[in-house]
Amino acid sequence: MRLAEATEQLRRIGLSRYEAVVFINLARAGAATAGEIARMSGVNRVQTYRALDSLEGRGLVEVTLDRPKRYAARAMNQVFDMIAEEKRTELESLEMIRKSLLLAWPKLSGRTGEPPSVRLQVIKGRARIYKTLPRFVGTAKREVLAFTTTKGIQRSYRAGVNDVLIEAMRRGVKAKLLADISASNAALMGRVAQHVPLRHVDRQRGRFIIVDRESILAFLVQ
Repeated sequence: MRLAEATEQLRRIGLSRYEAVVFINLARAGAATAGEIARMSGVNRVQTYRALDSLEGRGLVEVTLDRPKRYAARAMNQVFDMIAEEKRTELESLEMIRKSLLLAWPKLSGRTGEPPSVRLQVIKGRARIYKTLPRFVGTAKREVLAFTTTKGIQRSYRAGVNDVLIEAMRRGVKAKLLADISASNAALMGRVAQHVPLRHVDRQRGRFIIVDRESILAFLVQ
């Protein structure tokens, strides 16, 4: 695994970018001062000290009594155990807040019934869109029709939409992708067609998905 990939994995489990970079370099060094870590990681001293303080506060690094202080990264299995415990505590706290709010919400909002259904919703930001996409496709009961592009297929695959679509097809949902197939993307489209029915549409540039002929998710570019 490359350094950049390891950094991204640590960010996914709850470390900031600077914390991840500092932690990895500290693990490689064995034990080092803040100044040494700053030089090794390429992170300025202020951000290095902040990252080390945060990591120390979470118990992910140990500190010696030397002067200057030296830091050492905990073993990765210990780090995962600690972060898992943090997440469990957060979930327990979230559940308590949920119960409290649900109990108080009718009086606070003045509404006792279900909120009105949303007819139009605008989702901004690529990350939010591709986080919403698998859930949207997963609601299909009868049919999914997707007009897409090469980039759309690549990003949807990384977001896990392909797996959701295949699972929907196993439930009996009819799925079809429509895209402009050319020499430049023929290999990719061929791999996609092994799992999902694919049809060529000349000069297809728009991207939108229709679920059960009732709901549509359209991608708009400003």
